[in-house]
Formats: sequence, structure tokens, C-alpha cells
Amino acid sequence: MKIVCENQSGEQIAFGWFDPIWIASADGLGTEYNVYTSKNSGQDGENYNGSDAKLRNIVIALDVKKADFLTQRNRLYSFFQPRSAGTLYYYEDNESRKIAYYVEKVEPGGNDNDTTRTLTVSLICPDPKFYALDDQLTQLAIWRGGIRFPLRIINPFKVTEKVNTLIGNVRNDSAVPMGLTVTFRASGTVVNPSLYDINRRELMQISTTMHAGDRIVITTGDGNKRIKLISGGVTTNINNKMLYPPKWLKAYQGDNLFRYNADSGIDNLSVSILSTQAYWGV
Repeated sequence: MKIVCENQSGEQIAFGWFDPIWIASADGLGTEYNVYTSKNSGQDGENYNGSDAKLRNIVIALDVKKADFLTQRNRLYSFFQPRSAGTLYYYEDNESRKIAYYVEKVEPGGNDNDTTRTLTVSLICPDPKFYALDDQLTQLAIWRGGIRFPLRIINPFKVTEKVNTLIGNVRNDSAVPMGLTVTFRASGTVVNPSLYDINRRELMQISTTMHAGDRIVITTGDGNKRIKLISGGVTTNINNKMLYPPKWLKAYQGDNLFRYNADSGIDNLSVSILSTQAYWGV
């Protein structure tokens, strides 16, 4: 097992079964849920009302050689600053994950022996999910280059050609629903662009008119539901333009088929979907 922490400045520090800082234990890497119940008078047992995942508290106990303790302690104090965010990377065998954290504390411990002293690092993760290191890109319509070598000029000559697939599949191999980043790009006038979840028959439509060069970026993850229009270098929040009732599409376990459309100008529309695999624990 290897854990790498990256702070807001982009600096990294690695912990594992190696010098100068050894991992003695790491807690908070699994799953933990809140289960809500209610009880009626005279009832045996209780009624299940729902459940959700708790925030994650990762606590790493570290062993440091006594001769090097003060140096490494001060190094951790300098690295893990108060009120600072960072990213923890977890590596074990062929598995690699990441999670965002905020620093709670760095504390010298009392579990000392003849050769080592202990330090404890506590990190709070408001979003308890771990994520894959790499994103997955699904393109529903792309522009393909038309220039080939050796070059032959024919009439009409196309520098690029739009390839429409209309339907794309976002695969989710985890039980955790994935938020999406959907990008609409316009090469001409597009009226009311939309994305449709074929499996669940849900429509996410933006009631607006796009012009050449415009981009609409929709993020649907928990705590990050936003719609932004980028036009002429200016970014505008247009959450109010989503068709009511709003449908923030996600990718659920298995195959997720999405189809894009527009009331008019669909040939001027290119669509891509960015997703990141999520996990409840490591």
C-alpha cells in the first residue's frame, strides 16, 4: 500500500512501508453509512426511512525514526496547512484511486518505542467517494480531419467532416452513480439542445439558442449541479434555462445510452460526455 498526498501548492508527500515515514495503520478507507429509522408505540423493531453515506475521516498513523522525528514532524506541519484542501492518492497492487480532503489535524502520538515515534494525520473528506485517476470521454459527435497524405485535391475539398453518432454509451462498472460533464458545442445556430437517457427515458434540455462558437457545459454531480454558457469569452450561469422539471442525468451501474437532439440546428451541434468512475471505498 502507498498513499500520496498532494496539497494546494501541488507539493506531494508519500507514505508507505518505506523510509523516512512508515504507515503503521490507515483507517477510514472502507464504507460507513447513516441508517435512519423511526419507531411507533408498541412496535417490535423499527421502520426503515432511508440511508446515506457519512463524510469520510481518513486517519493515518505514521512511524518515524526517533533520530529523524523532529525533521519529519516539522515537514508534516509545513505540508498539511490549516484550512487547506488537497488530494489523496491511494495505490495498492493494480488499484489506484483518489479523493479530495481537508486537513483536520497533525498530531504527535504517544505510541513510542525504542527506535520510532508516532505521528497521526487526520483528513476530512466531505465527499466520501473515491474516484478513478483518469476520466472517461464519450463523444457523440466529432469533427474528423479530411486531409490525408499523399495529398490529393478533389472537388469539393473538405478540410474537416462532422461524424454524427447521435447515440453514445457511458459504461459504469461501479455501484456508485456517476455525475456527468456534458458539453454542447455549436458551429452555427442551435435551438434548445438536449440529451436524452434512453434507458430511463429522462430528458435534460436547455431552453436557449446557441450561436457559432458557443459552448454549454453541464455538470450533474452531487453538490456540483451547474449549467454554464461560454460565449465570446464570457461565462454565464444559466441554471434557470433547464427545462422544468430539471433532470440532472447520471450514469448508473452498467450501460447508459444517451442520445442528443435539438429543436433545430442539430447538424451544427457537437456533444461530448466526460465521466469519472466512483467507488465507496478501497
